[in-house]
Amino acid sequence: MKIFLVFWEITIYLLREREEVIMKGIQAEIYLLIIVIIWGSTFALIKGVIDLIPPYTYLTYRFLLAALILILIFWKRMKKINIMILKKGSLIGIFLFLGYTLQTVGIKYTTATKAGFITGLSVVLVPIISHFFIKEKINRNSVIGVIFAFIGLWFLNFSSSFSFNLGDFLVLLCAFSFAMHIISVGLFSKKLDYVLLAITQIIVVFILSLLMALIFERPAFHLSYSSDIWWSIVITGIFATALAFYMQNRFQRHSTATKTAIIFSGEPIFAAMFAYLLLGEKVGLIAWAGGLLIIFGMIISQREKKI
Repeated sequence: MKIFLVFWEITIYLLREREEVIMKGIQAEIYLLIIVIIWGSTFALIKGVIDLIPPYTYLTYRFLLAALILILIFWKRMKKINIMILKKGSLIGIFLFLGYTLQTVGIKYTTATKAGFITGLSVVLVPIISHFFIKEKINRNSVIGVIFAFIGLWFLNFSSSFSFNLGDFLVLLCAFSFAMHIISVGLFSKKLDYVLLAITQIIVVFILSLLMALIFERPAFHLSYSSDIWWSIVITGIFATALAFYMQNRFQRHSTATKTAIIFSGEPIFAAMFAYLLLGEKVGLIAWAGGLLIIFGMIISQREKKI
């Protein structure tokens, strides 16, 4: 009888532990979805700003502001920074910077439609890289979710052109960089201080953006920009950078890289929604069907079934 009671208590304990893990995962993925909504909502702002200020100059201001905000909020935590955090955070920051850079340069030689679709290929690259290089177990329904998200991305960026040029290749490298960013955040944020990792990667992007701006743009760093530009920098710096990357580093620890990639594939949906609300831009029925497929992929990926 006592053995039975002990076994019962252990079983209940394990079930509660599993339930807590599942709830943490669901809550984390809700926060990751909030990040996607934030990123999607800022596309309209960024589109207007890039026409008025060079891209690397814009990124310099944006990531500098984000770094300063996080340092001010977590300045006591900065005392705990060590060489391992600097190494891993710098690696994450390099992947993030390469993603932005390759996309910015590549889009000059290809169409925005193709660039959007090819960038979205990171949703396919993440599970492949995770499985073969870090031995992450793939959830069968996550694979199905990836397929739906991939088809949805193709619908969102539907085009009759299937040629492949230099710009497409650069954007493909961009997709690989963003995939590596997602994987490395998931890998290192579980072992190291996620706040310091977020701060380090943001500082790295700021430094590299500043160097690129000085080399290619020769910017005049002054305060004479219009209020629209400064408001865009403030909003994207605070919400789309400081808050978003803090949340990603904090909550991705409780999910998988593959599920995160599927959730992030929903960014074009919210970008289209806010572009319609703020700029009056319209998308076709095929694009909205693609959005629904991505959402369907997100839902399917939540069910647990290993392969």
